[in-house]
Amino acid sequence: MKTLVYGAGAIGSWLTAELTKANQDVCVLARGENLQNLQANGVTYGEMGGEQFQVPIRCISPESSEKNFETIFVTLKSMQIADASEDIVARLAPGGSIVMIQNGLPWWYFSGIDSPWSGRALQTLDPDGALTKNIPIEAIVGAVIFRPVIKVGPTHYVLPKVPKSWLSIGEVDNQIRPRLFEIEKLVTSTGFGVQVVQDIRKAKWQKLLRNIVWNTLCTIGQSPPGRYEAHPYGSEVVHLIMNESLAVANRLGIDLEINPASELLSAKGDFKNNPSMFQDIKAGRPLESAAIIKVVIEMGEILNIPTPTLRMICLFLDVLDQTAQEEGGGIRVVSK
Repeated sequence: MKTLVYGAGAIGSWLTAELTKANQDVCVLARGENLQNLQANGVTYGEMGGEQFQVPIRCISPESSEKNFETIFVTLKSMQIADASEDIVARLAPGGSIVMIQNGLPWWYFSGIDSPWSGRALQTLDPDGALTKNIPIEAIVGAVIFRPVIKVGPTHYVLPKVPKSWLSIGEVDNQIRPRLFEIEKLVTSTGFGVQVVQDIRKAKWQKLLRNIVWNTLCTIGQSPPGRYEAHPYGSEVVHLIMNESLAVANRLGIDLEINPASELLSAKGDFKNNPSMFQDIKAGRPLESAAIIKVVIEMGEILNIPTPTLRMICLFLDVLDQTAQEEGGGIRVVSK
């Protein structure tokens, strides 16, 4: 299966290396200095404290005319997809699949299924309608990846040890089609687990409920989750964030077996995990806050569910993001 990984960030680089190592026909689209580094050095990766692998990978640039990819894994940040949408579709083979691996909720959330909000546009995710216009809904395969990957060098990534990691995939209309099992076979050739799910929206919410807590708080505090678990006010704040988010999910018919107390307990002693948004702010990259928190606030408005805590958290994130963009990164410690 001719495969393209569109986006050479942490997940995209790691996935390309894994598929290459499994002898799959795969390349990654990268840009600028990142493209040059990957072409020269490949990808080095491995578990934290474990064996590291250096894998040469095939790369193409945005200027490449290569197309007719049967599967395209889009690993861009959610706010980067619109600008790339026409190019992504132009590279897709007829009848091919676009596997959307992003954090948070997707712009197509209210498309493809019957609901009181069927066809409703989400302004926070697709403000000018470019995504809806450019990417055919029938080509999309929804996806959620549970695999933290941390960049430690220009082309070097480490994989934190976690109890379980996997990729969930599902159709926008909740149908189970043969292409899901073809994608499953492709990814499992690397040894990485895949779950074919009927309700990809529920899988999205399962990860979002953790991201909306730890991505946001760790970014604002520039600290790992364990700092919040250990603080006397941490429990109250985590409960407020999760309860508001769960209220929105439940009104949409999403039943999740997640509770704030157990989520807080999972962060106990965790002083090493740096969520993706935390990594972005340190590097001066724009935050993926629209798909992780702003869309939940928008859904709350649609459903008449108040989200005062989420609004406050979003304010802090936006101000920090604006400052980081102006100054080139997050908090800097200046030695005396």
